[in-house]
Amino acid sequence: MVGEELQHFYDAMKAEARSILAFWEKYAPDPQDGFYGVVDAELKPHADARKHIVLNARFIWTFAAAYCVLGEQSYKEMAQRAYDYVLSNFIDDEFGGAFWELNSDGTVYDATKRTYGQAFVIYGLSEYYNAFNDKKALEQAVAVYRCLEEHVYDKQNKGYYEALTRDWKFEQGMQVSNINPYKSATKTMNTHLHLLEAYTALYKVWPDTGLRNKLYEQIAIMIEKIIDHDIWHFKLFFDDQWNSLSPIISYGHDIEGSWLLWEAAEALGDDSLKERVKTVSLNMAQAVLKEGWHKNGGIINESMPEGVIDPHRVWWVQAEAVVGFFNAWQLTGEDKYLDAAITVWEFVNKELIDHVNGGWFSFAVSDKQLANRIDGWTCPYHNTRMCLELIQRLEGVQDNGDK
Repeated sequence: MVGEELQHFYDAMKAEARSILAFWEKYAPDPQDGFYGVVDAELKPHADARKHIVLNARFIWTFAAAYCVLGEQSYKEMAQRAYDYVLSNFIDDEFGGAFWELNSDGTVYDATKRTYGQAFVIYGLSEYYNAFNDKKALEQAVAVYRCLEEHVYDKQNKGYYEALTRDWKFEQGMQVSNINPYKSATKTMNTHLHLLEAYTALYKVWPDTGLRNKLYEQIAIMIEKIIDHDIWHFKLFFDDQWNSLSPIISYGHDIEGSWLLWEAAEALGDDSLKERVKTVSLNMAQAVLKEGWHKNGGIINESMPEGVIDPHRVWWVQAEAVVGFFNAWQLTGEDKYLDAAITVWEFVNKELIDHVNGGWFSFAVSDKQLANRIDGWTCPYHNTRMCLELIQRLEGVQDNGDK
């Protein structure tokens, strides 16, 4: 029965990947250039909306990765469209790195060098090089990495500052953004998590010794500074010295981090490190499995020690839960994790997938929260990656003759 269940899961992931990508191919391209910055809840594009580096860099990653796994020519064309737009408009030729946000006509709106955005440029360009062997993509990814190491790395306390000016100067007030509410928070879990995945992706295509050492350090920072070992959740916001500034728990980041940490350790190929990370990853996955469920299905967004503060079932949280629980099953063979992955997927199919127009809603239908279908943070990366990860992992299970 398990074999049939896994085959059904595999078939569903392949079909859903193509459905998600078809939605973005249909609704995202801006006929003027690049992609729309906003497509609203009624699927109407806002031609005057600003364009965000996070969305555009995620376009590069998504369609390059999809081409590698599924091989459709149209995915290559979409990846190239995003790649060309980012290199032509977002990359700062004078100071290096990428701008945070552009006006709809491609002129610079916000030149801040937010580390979160730089991470996704590295992530996207590394995958583009992996897919198409475009040396310029690798050169640009390495150039952004070097900017971060030269300007953003905290040599005294380790880790990376949240934001700098266009010419890489530190200003305390610039640390605040829609992903960091604290002026005093110079470092955040979210940025370091995505730097971890970016450095992992770059290392896979460019196994530089210096980068290898940085990836080791990144894993150590995640485990020693960011994870609370008493409760096995990430702490979210920190000052220079890594003092935590908030007790909020983010279940989506926890379960995402559980498998991204394992991916990073696997890339380094260090058995002793993998053993250490395996324990951490499973403790985090177990904490989400135990605490994160909404009474009506799916994984809730956020809580505090005194209770749930955001019960909404956010789209990307569910996508990461499917991968994270499946990863925990692969590491342990314990059916509770496979059951959880499939249960979340069934919830996604029922409550998040738009079976009429394709793509996903931002919130579960029963949460009754309308939101844009495309914007700077509503992207094809988490849910496409869920599908691609599961396709490849399930192929590996079949190849190995497991269960």
